Order: sequence, then structure tokens, then C-alpha cells
Amino acid sequence: MADKITVEKAVEDYKKNREKFIYLTSEVEKIIKEVLNDKEIEYHNIEKRTKSIESFKRKAKREKYKDPINEITDLAGIRIVTLFEKDVYKISTIIKEIFKIDYENSVDKSDFLEADKMGYKSVHYIAALTDKRITDSKLESFKDFYFEIQIRSILQHAWAEIEHDRNYKFKGNLPKHLQRRFYSLAGMLEMADREFNQLAKEVEEYKSRVKDITKDGEIELELTLNSLKKYSLNKFNEAINSSLISVDFDNETILKELKIYGINNLIELDDIVPENFCEFIKKILNKKRIVKLSPLIRTMMIINDHHKYFEIVCDNNELNPDNFYLRLLKEYDITINKII
Repeated sequence: MADKITVEKAVEDYKKNREKFIYLTSEVEKIIKEVLNDKEIEYHNIEKRTKSIESFKRKAKREKYKDPINEITDLAGIRIVTLFEKDVYKISTIIKEIFKIDYENSVDKSDFLEADKMGYKSVHYIAALTDKRITDSKLESFKDFYFEIQIRSILQHAWAEIEHDRNYKFKGNLPKHLQRRFYSLAGMLEMADREFNQLAKEVEEYKSRVKDITKDGEIELELTLNSLKKYSLNKFNEAINSSLISVDFDNETILKELKIYGINNLIELDDIVPENFCEFIKKILNKKRIVKLSPLIRTMMIINDHHKYFEIVCDNNELNPDNFYLRLLKEYDITINKII
């Protein structure tokens, strides 16, 4: 009978104070959003919820709670959903910096999955406000009050929501063959999460490389005379400024040759620039001689694969390189005898 009274009293107290918990939930959400935005950390969305009275009542009935309002740690809850799994760990680090964490009761659920198991993965922190975060009298009463923060990727979130609805809310145990299908699906989503992680990493590397290739970081997907000129101004900037290279192109012949050779964008063009190419140009040239970009780009193709160039782009009988280009080719151990 005493337990029932305790539960009823706890529920009554929670009804009276729920607005305060709603305020706490909103403040925690605000803190997290401000910090993540300041640090320019991307996330899909942040959800907040304050436990309903019915949900509180169900949980308060559990025998382990002697003082439900002060012992239940998820009356205020925040869920951070990230685009990629890698961001779960990035945001976890930040959460540990801005709140007091009860590590004994916090859980990284991926740590509990056996190597041959698939299932719900998420980071759950039981956290409290630090003194720095208590900015008004309303929050003062929550100084040592704990709340829950969940962090998961969008694919982990999708699986958890589906599995929770169809499995845990089912009154009874699902047959093993249906449970197995849930875990198989979880495995597929886990693999997809990893692939999205890797894809995101490679996209960032590509974007970083584009910035290195072109001065302002822009890139035209289709190779044009304009994009070729823009690339060359950045790539051979020092030699152009030293009046060793002219930015004039002969005509569209070089563009046609590049496309026949298989170069369709600036990334592919940058891939065939020989090592130390600019240094060798400066070494061989002097201010008495200015070369145009078209022959230089042609020379890059020959150095990259002279067999391919003369097989599909240009007959070697048409080649009439002058002394400068022969010397440049020689720096890469390509002699006229090898070409002819």
C-alpha cells in the first residue's frame, strides 16, 4: 500500500512540476544547438521531449524507484540525429565537454554488440548541467538533476524506430525468423552507414583537392577552353608571372586531344601533371624563350603515357618537337627514339 501511495504522490508532484521539466528540456536543446552551430557541426535534427505523465506513472511503478522524480533520469530527453555515423562520435566528444556525464549509467550500445551480432546502436548519455550552464534561477533547481541525451545516425535512427514499433511494442516475443530479419536489416543499414561515412570522407577530399587545383575552389565538370585557362593560370602561376609561359592557346585542338586521351575534367587533368613539372620548365627555360600552354599540356600527355598518346591521339609522324620539348621529355626518360 505504501508503494502505491509513493507512486501516486510522485505522479502528483510530477504533474505540478512538469512545466519546469519542459523548460529544462528546452534549455538543454538550446545549449546543444548553440554549441554545435558555433562549432559548425552538421546534424540532421535535434528532437526534445519531456516525459508524459502516463509514461512517468508506468516507470514510477517499477520497484527499483524509491523516489521516482529524482531517480528517473530521462524525464527530460534530447535526441541528436546525425547524417553520418562518424558525426556521432564527434558530437559525443562535444557533449562530454559541455555537460557533467554520469559515466556509470551512460551507454554506448555499439560496445555491447557481439562481433557476430547486429542490432540497435546508439550513444546514451545521462548528463547534468555544469555551473557554467546554469544561467537563471529556474535552472538553479536543476543543478544536480540528470537528463538523457541520445546520439545516433539517421540510419541507426530509422532502424531503431521501426524495430521499436514492430518489436518492443508487440505484446509478446516475435518469432525467431522475424527477429532474424530485423537483425539482417540492421546489418544492411550498418554497412550502408559505413559506406556513407566513406563516401562523405571522399567527397570532402575531392572538394579539398578542387580548392587546391583552382584558385577559388570552383570547378567546371566539363572541360572547356575557359576552365582549362583558369586551371592553367593557377597551376603554372609562377612560370606565367615570370613570363616563361604564355596563357594563349593555339586553338581548340588541344581541347580535342585531351578529350580523345580521356581527360574530361580538371581533376583528371591534374592527375597527369608529371612530378616536378613546373620546376623542370623553369630549369630549361629562360626569359628569352616563352612557350605556349597548348604544347605544354600536350607534353604532359606524352609523359604520362606516350604509347597511348600516339596510338589514339596523334600519329608520331606529325610530331615535330623543338629542342625545349625534347629536353623536357628527356627529364622523364622519354627520348625521341622511344617515341618514333
